[in-house]
Amino acid sequence: MSVLAPAVGAILAAIIESSVLTHLQVGSIKPDLVFAVGVAVAMVLGFESGMTWAFVGGVTADLLMPERVLGSTALALVVVTALALLVARATWPPRLAIVAGTTLALGIVFQLMLLALLAVTSGVGWAGSSIADLLAVAALDVVIAVPAALVLRAIDLRFGEPERVAW
Repeated sequence: MSVLAPAVGAILAAIIESSVLTHLQVGSIKPDLVFAVGVAVAMVLGFESGMTWAFVGGVTADLLMPERVLGSTALALVVVTALALLVARATWPPRLAIVAGTTLALGIVFQLMLLALLAVTSGVGWAGSSIADLLAVAALDVVIAVPAALVLRAIDLRFGEPERVAW
């Protein structure tokens, strides 16, 4: 697959996250659509698609959400996607349990990293977030990432490049 499809998908996910998902939050718990699908893209489709999704989705999310500093989400997504790629590389081919566990662990890392970046750059406080909220958001991200990995794997098997012997 080319990098155009992940770039367009990341833009659409950021638009949905910034418009629709803000109205579907319960208390302070809102899923991170760009993050959850980005981890699935990285683990199923590989480095180019994953990093394209992380950078384009992060910059688009920063542009669409005025409370975020430009580049903060992109930086956090690129770092977390690199960690997801390391896990995918060590456990290839990616199983759904691996995708779910990676999304759960990296969901907490992503939230903490984004909070730290926003605290440093724009003065956002840590007072409104608790460990229970972070775990709930990470669990919600797992619920999004697992079906996304299934769909991405099916799309890759159907439309991806066939493996050939390189002579």
